[in-house]
Amino acid sequence: MDTEKIKQILAIFDQSAVSSMDLEVGDIKIKLKKEGIPVSVKENLSTVDPSSKKKEEKSIKSPLVGTFYESVKPGASPFVQVGQRIKKGDVICIVEAMKAMNEIKSNVDGVVQEILVRDGDMVEYEQPMFVIGD
Repeated sequence: MDTEKIKQILAIFDQSAVSSMDLEVGDIKIKLKKEGIPVSVKENLSTVDPSSKKKEEKSIKSPLVGTFYESVKPGASPFVQVGQRIKKGDVICIVEAMKAMNEIKSNVDGVVQEILVRDGDMVEYEQPMFVIGD
């Protein structure tokens, strides 16, 4: 692994809400850990009221750490909007990780109730990005 890739990993980790990460590539092992909870995560935690979510709602979570993009390019229409019906397999966003653009597809059918992240936000592994209802 070259130093540029290591720098990219460190930058992504530093900007993310992830508090710890273990990475192993070949014979290279990297362990990263942050102390405390980042301010942006504290803000998100304080605004979420678990009792306000209905039982039939599902969330779509990020499958990787990276930058969330709501559309193909800046200024383009977003893949999905609140109130839109989506099907399993529909592309709902892009998560960029280490300069690779990863199309994220819905794993459920339903209606987009809420979009929990904004265009350009850092997302962590398993972070809820969308709330989907029936």
